[in-house]
Amino acid sequence: MTPRMPLRLLTFFSLLALVLVACGGTEGAPVTPTEPAGGAGSGAATAPASPGAGGEDPIIIGAAVHLTGWMAAYDTPPLMGARLAVKQINEAGGVLGRPLQLIELDGKTDQATVGNAAIQLIEQGAEVLIAPCDFDFGAPVGRAAQDAGIVGLSTCASSPLYGSEALGDMQFTVSMWNQTMSAAAAQFACVDMGWTTGATIVDTTTEYTQSLGEYFVDAFEEMGCTIVNEDTYLQGDMQIDAQIQRLQGLPEPPQVILLSTNMPDYAMMVRELRAAGFDTPLMGGDAMDTVEFYPAVGPDAGNNIFISTHSFVGPGVGPAMDEFLELYEAEYGGPPETAFAVMGWDTVNIIAESIERAGTTDGPALVQAMEGVTFDLLSGSLTWSDAASGHAPDKEAFILEVKNGEPTFVKKIKPEYVPPM
Repeated sequence: MTPRMPLRLLTFFSLLALVLVACGGTEGAPVTPTEPAGGAGSGAATAPASPGAGGEDPIIIGAAVHLTGWMAAYDTPPLMGARLAVKQINEAGGVLGRPLQLIELDGKTDQATVGNAAIQLIEQGAEVLIAPCDFDFGAPVGRAAQDAGIVGLSTCASSPLYGSEALGDMQFTVSMWNQTMSAAAAQFACVDMGWTTGATIVDTTTEYTQSLGEYFVDAFEEMGCTIVNEDTYLQGDMQIDAQIQRLQGLPEPPQVILLSTNMPDYAMMVRELRAAGFDTPLMGGDAMDTVEFYPAVGPDAGNNIFISTHSFVGPGVGPAMDEFLELYEAEYGGPPETAFAVMGWDTVNIIAESIERAGTTDGPALVQAMEGVTFDLLSGSLTWSDAASGHAPDKEAFILEVKNGEPTFVKKIKPEYVPPM
């Protein structure tokens, strides 16, 4: 690892802009965020680059993400953060004297479509790709980027498969891996709260939901607590009567239940458990932290729920978050609805800082500028290992508590034990 002092990117680019102006450059006009693209075959939505950021050809960042279908809940918020970051960086002078240009295509929650969208973006000149917030639905983008010899970053895929081992030596995720997310949840439950018995209901539909549950069990038991029941679920079943009956048949109810699925199934599980009389603390991963989840559980069922996720978009986190919230509200007319918004902001800022450090968008050089460097992000500090170690992200988790149907910030956790892959 090559440690460095944390870099406030907007300050850095603001100073760069002053240098450019002193040398005769002109200040760029704001970039206007665009509406999501209709699909891979319908033409890309583009945040136009301002020639004022150095007057050079833009650096094109392609975003092949899911803006329709159930994955839109996880990809649209990061995209809004990414658009805002592009605008702010361009207003501060761009990168290497060049503006950033974000081109977006909709993968429509379909693996083949998103892979084709990635290829189309590369053909349109994308020098870096932003991939979806999931391994199963994001890997096609990573593979396309790798085949083209360019860097790809998922905004928030937390599967340990999202890295260099499965996708290639130029592929990264800005998220912590599920080992960290699950271990942080387990440490909070077992150590911080003293809940010594637990149960799980795990969706086996995706690699993400499966591994989240598996790593929670590993960490919970490693910390000296006991899992009394492990159950499964298939996304879309939209009822857990059988799982509830098995929980009711236990000699003693578990002191905490981990749920691992996606929306809208997460909210259904919470409502059905509460309706069955379980006031047990419930835990979930980042897929629970969506704009749809909180109103779906409401103030009655939405209590005593804890989420291990990427960040918290609200007061009490720090000055950098306060600054982001001010910019976001000015741009969009309201606050971000979930922490996923900061993941797109962080992704673009990582891209910009790394290009500036490398002096190029060339894939191998950019990778060298990313490995072993500590990035100071809204979602916490992040350091990637080298490609031989999988580009494993060293990162902390944020623990949120849902009270009266609204998320509140509890603490950050860097788990003492992280399960092996």
